[in-house]
This record gives sequence, structure tokens and C-alpha cells, in this order.
Amino acid sequence: MRRIACLAAVTVIGVTLAAASYEAQSDRHPIRPLELTDNLYVLTSDPAEQGMRTGGNTAVFLTVDGVVLVDTKIKGYGADILAQVRQITDMPVTTIINTHTHWDHSGSNPEFPDTVNIVTHENTAANMASTDCDDGAGFEGGSIKNCEQFQGDNARFLPDTTYSTQHTLFSGADRIDLYYFGRGHTDGDTFVVFKDARTVHTGDMMARKGLPFIDAANSNGSATEFGATLQGAADGIPDVDTVITGHADDPHVWQDLVDYAGFYNDLLMQAHEGRAAGRSAAEIIAGYKLPDRYADFAAPAGRLQQIVPLLLEGR
Repeated sequence: MRRIACLAAVTVIGVTLAAASYEAQSDRHPIRPLELTDNLYVLTSDPAEQGMRTGGNTAVFLTVDGVVLVDTKIKGYGADILAQVRQITDMPVTTIINTHTHWDHSGSNPEFPDTVNIVTHENTAANMASTDCDDGAGFEGGSIKNCEQFQGDNARFLPDTTYSTQHTLFSGADRIDLYYFGRGHTDGDTFVVFKDARTVHTGDMMARKGLPFIDAANSNGSATEFGATLQGAADGIPDVDTVITGHADDPHVWQDLVDYAGFYNDLLMQAHEGRAAGRSAAEIIAGYKLPDRYADFAAPAGRLQQIVPLLLEGR
């Protein structure tokens, strides 16, 4: 296993970004930095805290020409992210890859220079450019889809580079492969593979070891297709050892992603069997049994209550 070591925490002083109006506060959730390899780091949250905390996990990847970020956490964390980057390197941030559109993964995009190349799946780009932002969720004054952040003058922060099924950035030791295997958490979830580091960032296609949130209402996610998309990643991504999830505090191993696909697809099978037997969604949920081989995965009632009706409706 590669070394995973905490870096020293830093105080954010005098960092000037487009997000200057969002100053760090005394009760701000701290970023927890981890080193995965000599050129790959992940910015997570404090395991002792609860809730959303800093938002989704941010990968920091050093190339010969600059820094690549994967996801930018909640709105207002741009300065915090850059302060952590400055503890590692003086190179500029040149590229931001967003695994999907949600507010906790693309919230700080506009807090970086508009010269940064923003890369997403084409469906994520469409979600960000949408004017249908009134889903009333996410953060104060904003939507889970986060498209209100990219309206008006902020349209300059919309993605510069998009792709359809697979795309490669850079070459040699800097190579990053982007994969899209279909709908799941949203309709534009990207798996980001750091080739030489043998590491994948899954975004919220694997947020943690538990049933996912399916954003069918706002970002065209699909409970029905989620399992096939996961299995596509498990079958189609080669040579990975380490998994950076969307929200878990510590990196996982490749087998965890493989098992996650099996865990979700077992629920899909139980729902289909229940429907064939004429059982209602409530009856299927009440009768759900977590297989022993997936005992370290969580299946909370709230997630079952969201996913099972979507499965029965074919959504």
C-alpha cells in the first residue's frame, strides 16, 4: 500500500481569489490533506466532524506544467484549497476536472482564475449551463445542480473541455484518463484515473460505503442504470489500486469499488424479485436483507426509501 500521510495544517492568510467575499470563519470546517504519492494528494474533511463539512473530496495532482484539481468542494472553499496547494507547490492551478455538477463538487469553480481549463462530461456541462436551477436544495440561496453559479458574467467559468465516453489529458507520467459509463448519481458522472498513480477518483458514483443518493429529479440520475454504470467501471477501468471516493474520509482500495457494484446490484435484484412477487415498495424495503458479504456497507432506511421506488418506476 502507498503511504498515506497527513500534511501539516495551514492558516489561510492573504490569499486573494475571486471568492474574497467568502472569508474564512472561525467555525469553518477544516480541510484534512493526505498524501497518496509524490505528486497526488487528496483534500478531505475531519473525520471527527459530522455532515457535509468541506464538501466532496478534492484531488490535487502535480504535472510538469501545473496543478490539476478534481472537484472544488462547497462554495467559498477556493482560498482554502489554494492555501493547501501552496503547501505542496508554487506551480499554478491549470486544470479543474469536475466529476459532476453538484454544489459540493463544483461550488468553488468561480473562485479560480477564468484562465483555468475546466473539464467535464458533456452532460455535466449542460447541467451547469442550464437555467433550470430552482430545485431549492444544496446550499443557502442555491441549488443542488449548482447551475445558478454559472449564469451571467460567471458563464466564463463553464467547462472549456468536454467529452462523450472517454478522454485523455496529458501524457507520460502526467496522464489522466476520464471515463463515462452511463447514468447513475447524475447523467454526467466522470471517473478520473491517474494512470501512473494507479488511482481513481469516483466522485459520487461511490461517495462512501453506503447506498447512494440518486439525483433523478434535477440532474437526470438513474437508480435503474446506477448498477450497470458501476459495473462498467469495475470491468472497464484497468490497473487501479487506490480509490478516492466522493466523500469518505480515507482512500479505499480497488476491491471496495468492485464490491460496491455487487452491493448495489444485489439491491436491484431484490427489488426486481419483490416486484415480480407483487410486493409494494414498502414491503420490499421492509424485507430488504443486507448480504453478509457486504456487511461493511450501509443501507439506511432513507436511502432505501428513495432508491426502491425509483427502481420500481424504471427511473
